[in-house]
Amino acid sequence: MMRVGVLTTSYPRVARDYAGRFVAELCGELADAGDEVSVLAPAPAVSEHPGVRVAALRHGLGPSRLLAAQGAPQALFHGSLRTRAAALAEVPSFVSRLGWATLGRAGDWDALISHWLLPCGWLAARFGRGRPHLAVAHGSDVRLLARLPGRAALLRALSRPPSRLVLTSEALREPLARSVFALDRRARSWVAGAVVQRMGLYVPPLPREPGRVRAAQRGAKPRLLFVGRLIAEKGVDLLLEAAGVGFGREVSIVIVGDGPERTSLEKRARALHLDCRFVGTELGPSKWARLWRADLLVAPSRVLRDGRQDSAPVVLLEAMAAGLPVIAARVGGAAELIDSSISGWLVPPDDMGALRAAIARALHDPGARERIARAGRALAERHDWRRVAPRLRALLLEPPHIRDRAGC
Repeated sequence: MMRVGVLTTSYPRVARDYAGRFVAELCGELADAGDEVSVLAPAPAVSEHPGVRVAALRHGLGPSRLLAAQGAPQALFHGSLRTRAAALAEVPSFVSRLGWATLGRAGDWDALISHWLLPCGWLAARFGRGRPHLAVAHGSDVRLLARLPGRAALLRALSRPPSRLVLTSEALREPLARSVFALDRRARSWVAGAVVQRMGLYVPPLPREPGRVRAAQRGAKPRLLFVGRLIAEKGVDLLLEAAGVGFGREVSIVIVGDGPERTSLEKRARALHLDCRFVGTELGPSKWARLWRADLLVAPSRVLRDGRQDSAPVVLLEAMAAGLPVIAARVGGAAELIDSSISGWLVPPDDMGALRAAIARALHDPGARERIARAGRALAERHDWRRVAPRLRALLLEPPHIRDRAGC
């Protein structure tokens, strides 16, 4: 049994909230393994597991601009001038609040896990009292780190023993390596020795007869599904254009999610005369029902000029777990996860023609869809939390000489 402290900037704010869902699920698995788990997260935050204690930290008088919506990188660099100024003003108070809380509790912990390198990873390395520490890096914080003028000092602090770096995607190693290229050997070795471990999910049992089977028996038109935030890097406009040029109203499109581009996307769908419904954000059973009823999940991500992209979209694994074939752009974590034409189909990013062709091939080959659905389901099962959590826990338990040899 270990006493594990978890630092995170994202955690479910209410029961069944999607924000920080994977962090909460990992904490629950550690608690089920017999560990005592304590979480430090910004308020509001709630525990959904009796073995997980959550300290919801308040750092301001009103709702947070820094940690709202898409998180700190978006608020600090991509919002309006007013939003960016308000988010920047929150940084000192939030970092101070989380730092003092870490310093006060670290003596009671045997090990730490931090999600997002800044500020959680840096604070855990700085105030963790020498406890074993897994610093989990996600796409947004790697891009944030690359833009900060003081990243050299931050990375030196992060790489001090016994911290170990965990990347949620191999695609994150190169931008981090560029950031540490001019630094000392320890920091370079820390990045080179990082472990790649995608965050997990709970794989539910398949229904005896998925909704897509019943729909096909009734002669319903094929249903294309998108799930995610309606933001530029998700490339939802590419899906609409591909459907408009290639299929028109011969297919049904369901867009699950919300975001700043929703209004313009709805307008474009109407202009293209598509059979397209925007249903907003759906969680839990309702989202799984959508996955079970669809014929294809389409994730047409793109890489923006500033480097923003989907590094490790969890929805791909969720679709595979539901036995739903996937078409995705060859970017970030999707390119690592999917073996094209084996466990899904990959297309070049920002290529509407290739996306349209891939959708057409998939819809006209039900045998290939069934084969890929089976392979995808098997892949998702390998990423179930009941397999992933023990791997991460084992990293915390590695002897110091093993950790040092791995670059930590």
